[in-house]
Amino acid sequence: MDIPATLTQRFAEYFARDIANQAAKSIADGAEIQLTVQTSGGELVEQFYFTRAAGKNDVRSGAAPKPDIEFTLTPLAAEQILNDPTQEIGAIGVNLLKLITSPDANFRISLKTKIGFFDLFSKGYLGVIATGGQQFAGQLAALGLSGISAIKDVLKNLRN
Repeated sequence: MDIPATLTQRFAEYFARDIANQAAKSIADGAEIQLTVQTSGGELVEQFYFTRAAGKNDVRSGAAPKPDIEFTLTPLAAEQILNDPTQEIGAIGVNLLKLITSPDANFRISLKTKIGFFDLFSKGYLGVIATGGQQFAGQLAALGLSGISAIKDVLKNLRN
C-alpha cells in the first residue's frame, strides 16, 4: 500500500524543480520562508519551511527557526500551487498573486514579513520580483504596485 506524500515532501519536490531554483536564485543562503498549511477555520494541517543552502532550494519540516517571511495557506491553495503545470516564472508569480488576493477564504494565501525592507532587499527577495519579468510586473501594476515605493509601502503593512 502506498503512503501518500506529505505536503512537505510534495513542496520539496516542487521547489527542487529547475524553474523553482531559477526563480529563487537571488535569495541568499540561509533565508527562511515559513509555510503553514491550515484550514480556513485555522486548524493546523502541516508546517514546513523553505530555505536556500549552497545555492539550492531546500524544504525542511517543522517551524523555521527565524523566518523572514511567513505564508499561511489552506490545503486547497496548496493543491492549486502543487498542481499548477506552469513552467514560466512570471505566470507562477501571477498565479500566486491571485491566491494572495483571492476573495475565497478556501483558496487564500496570507503573507507576513518578519524583517524590514532593507533586509528583504539584502537577502535577495526583491530579485524574485525582477525574475518574474513583465508578466509578473504587469500583475503587480494591476494591483496598484507599479513602483518600488508602492511595493515598499505594502511590505511595511505586511510586517508583523
